[in-house]
Amino acid sequence: GMIYRLESVSGKAGRLAYHETFAGNPNYTAKSIASYEAVTTEDVMRVYNKYIKDKPAVIMSIVPNGKLELIAHEDTWTPPERDLPEYTALDESDLAFRRATDDFDRSAIPPSGDNPDVSLPAIWRATLDNGITVLGAANTETPTVAIRMEVGVGQRHEPLDKPGLASITAAMLNESTMTSSNEEISNRLRKLGSVVQFGAGDNDATMLVRSLSKNLDETLAIAEEMLLTPKFDAADFERVKAQVLQTIEHNKKEPAVTANNVFSTLLFGENNSFAHSNIGTSETVAAITLEDARQFYADFYSPDVASLIVVSDLGKEDVLGKLDAFAKWEGLEVAEAALQPFPELHGNHLYLVDKPGAAQSEIRIGKRALPFDATGEYYKAGIMNFVLGGAFNSRINLNLREDKGYSYGARSWFSGEEDYGRFQASAAVRSDATADSIVQFDLEIRGYSESGISEEELVFTRRSLGQRDARKYETPWQKLSFLSQILDYDLDEGFVEEQKEILDGIGRKEISNLARKHLTLDEMIIVVVGDQASIRPDLEELGYKIVNME
Repeated sequence: GMIYRLESVSGKAGRLAYHETFAGNPNYTAKSIASYEAVTTEDVMRVYNKYIKDKPAVIMSIVPNGKLELIAHEDTWTPPERDLPEYTALDESDLAFRRATDDFDRSAIPPSGDNPDVSLPAIWRATLDNGITVLGAANTETPTVAIRMEVGVGQRHEPLDKPGLASITAAMLNESTMTSSNEEISNRLRKLGSVVQFGAGDNDATMLVRSLSKNLDETLAIAEEMLLTPKFDAADFERVKAQVLQTIEHNKKEPAVTANNVFSTLLFGENNSFAHSNIGTSETVAAITLEDARQFYADFYSPDVASLIVVSDLGKEDVLGKLDAFAKWEGLEVAEAALQPFPELHGNHLYLVDKPGAAQSEIRIGKRALPFDATGEYYKAGIMNFVLGGAFNSRINLNLREDKGYSYGARSWFSGEEDYGRFQASAAVRSDATADSIVQFDLEIRGYSESGISEEELVFTRRSLGQRDARKYETPWQKLSFLSQILDYDLDEGFVEEQKEILDGIGRKEISNLARKHLTLDEMIIVVVGDQASIRPDLEELGYKIVNME
């Protein structure tokens, strides 16, 4: 854990400050690691016996209301009456005020410097014997390895009557294998200080691996076992399924989750599985069987749609030699999942979901928009949106949070996949401010579309985005994300430099034209999740066509 925390500038600074404060030596990291490595099992048992075993303890037993028979033990302790002394004011003469001395003028705000040049990792490429593409980069600051395997199968490949199947299948790969229980897998990984974790999204299933370089062989052996020989044990499946159902029930109480699900389905349609909740619904998950998950794995998990991304302090040949296990993986050819036609969007429609008694309302405003493009109009639209809703001091957030006090935060953004995208503005607002919050969203979006960006805002955008990106490719995990974009969208390795040139060269006229083109408010839908009884009268006065949603 200490080594992983040193992968970032923030982690390094924190460690230096910690050791300077408590050890009087900022360069104490090596000694600190050595002290952990010096601990023996005898040390642990000695301390356990001296300080913990048979020593006084407080044991709390929390049971369901009215189920006192389930408590661990009858109470053996009663809180004593507290005898508090009378309050006496401190004599101000006892307080010594110490004023800090500065060698600079605190009233002068430091100016922003030039945007730093971003240092990108050198990239290497290779192909395993079974066709798996490998993309790699060096990270020599720490002796660590980060690996991301992407398998091009996700929610888009699910049958429409079984949303949640891709997620459950990936979760089953975190469980028992043909030769090890999930407990044994977990213990082996913990002893190595490693992570192997599977998950699934709209378009991909992923395997994430994190390891110290010296433990990579053992870690990859576990990863191979989990990926290639999952057991699909019945008991594991019932537990995973129960956990998913519990999460779904919890999410039903979360207006934000409801708003996101309704908004996504309205944008992309019931007939596209990715438009539904990634973990499915109570009805669809209840219908998923162990055989469904086993068959989904057999049909879609294949090297035919797999790729590997590696960031390590090891050289290319060393890494490739350790990936041989995945070169032996065999599987079926996997066809792409086709998009179904998107539904017609009815602009100026407000879709209302009732959450009786909700103190806040969740608002979503938006429409379908540009697919991902790293250096085209999609990237430029992101630059355009920054002062509207992409920064803390954006127009939307300053209005709804800082000026009106309606919300803790309001944002807008463009997001895109390879073949579809969206524009979305959102906020959780006070229930009694729901209608006016929509009015303020309208004013800001429409106003920006009509008047465009100011010169001051453009300068702020260039400096903020340029300096933010300086640490965008710093840690191994960030480098994985960078390489993943290159792989997923077949990008040229110099696209970041091209983005910098676009940011430096884009002008007010181009940004204002983009705002006018893409912030077409009359084409956008509105979703509101809140207490209908209290918010509907004010919503009706706004003039939108209100559609009640279940």
